[in-house]
Amino acid sequence: MIARLWGTIQDWEEESVILRVRDIGYRVHLSPHSHQTLRSRPDPGEIAVWIQYFWNEHLEAPILAGFLGSDEQTLFNQLRKVPGLGPLSALRLLALPVGEFLGIIRDNDAARLKSLKGVGEKTARKILSELRGSLDKMEDLFPMSLPMGTPLSPSGETELPATIAQTVKDVLIRQFGHTPAEAHRLVTEALKRNPTLSKTEDLFQEVYRVGPE
Repeated sequence: MIARLWGTIQDWEEESVILRVRDIGYRVHLSPHSHQTLRSRPDPGEIAVWIQYFWNEHLEAPILAGFLGSDEQTLFNQLRKVPGLGPLSALRLLALPVGEFLGIIRDNDAARLKSLKGVGEKTARKILSELRGSLDKMEDLFPMSLPMGTPLSPSGETELPATIAQTVKDVLIRQFGHTPAEAHRLVTEALKRNPTLSKTEDLFQEVYRVGPE
């Protein structure tokens, strides 16, 4: 069974990418957040994705669901427990960073959930009911005091577009070997030192101007 793939993106599709792994092209379905994160990178280069494989008699073809982080995969698996949510429906719900989504669950914010594509009142209530019981366990797995992708300036206001901060964190984790907690700390501290940063490359320079401890 496929558990993880390393490769380069050959084609972009609306909800998926064609990932070339040597001489094979895999169609990998991504969450809206992961898709946007990859599209925001000038050159994604070789990427690594965690994979979950789905196939049953109701599907026209097997589905490969891909995740840029194990935290997103864990949240996806929790959403799969919601009655009536298939793999693609659950994947489409992940339009926000994991930390922000957990914040919605923590706040019991049905209105915010309903702002996501394809979520009505009934589905929102099902999601809140199912995930609130496992929220403490999920937050223990992702020890972030702030939602991923929304670092704060010293004044407490969001200064950097979430996609830029998340891109830097993703690279720190997947290419430089930092844990999610370390990447979050490095980006947050870099923004505290220089809250006017507005470009990915500038944020990288600020992170490594001081460097990890």
